[in-house]
Amino acid sequence: MTRQRLKLLPIFLMVYLSWDAYALVYPIIGRWSVDITGYLLRLPLTSYGFEYSLVSWTVSHGLIHGVMRAVYRAGFVGSFWLPALYFILKSEEKAKRLARRFALGFGILAVSFILFHVHAPHVVYTLPERYKPNDWTARPEFVFPSPHCTLAFIGLLSVFDEKRRETLPLALFLALVPISTVLLGEHWVWDALAGFVVALLAVELEKRV
Repeated sequence: MTRQRLKLLPIFLMVYLSWDAYALVYPIIGRWSVDITGYLLRLPLTSYGFEYSLVSWTVSHGLIHGVMRAVYRAGFVGSFWLPALYFILKSEEKAKRLARRFALGFGILAVSFILFHVHAPHVVYTLPERYKPNDWTARPEFVFPSPHCTLAFIGLLSVFDEKRRETLPLALFLALVPISTVLLGEHWVWDALAGFVVALLAVELEKRV
């Protein structure tokens, strides 16, 4: 890795830490965020029966459950840093573009959470899975759109543009992240879909800037 490529690491680090900074000040700036969970629950695929069946099916299949938990735990960090490192190694210009896409994605998420929020399935319902308390960077309001899914889809869309076989393992991991969030009851189906929309918007905005 050339010295010029190494200079890209601080750019990604700044983008990544910007989300930590946002989470730190969110209790102050997000005080007026409107809880729209009630409206979300009017949509299909949000019932207790659906969520309980989904999570209980996942838990009852030990291997799938283990894989999903591992993917979810690595999901946020991995969805950001694995594509970042891949593009830093491959192309300085494409790495810069990915950093801008992540920054735009974080920006859209930040604005949306200031305006409104929902609560996760495992908060609304009692589900057959063990859930750890959220840390300060994963606040209970950070659900719709899903930050995990937004980062994963930004990475996936960027990797797809490469059309290289070598990216298949990375693409598989990124594709499993949204699936894991839904199967474990960490996010609603609509959170994952909204994350895809945010990712698509971030990618398209970056292309036009």
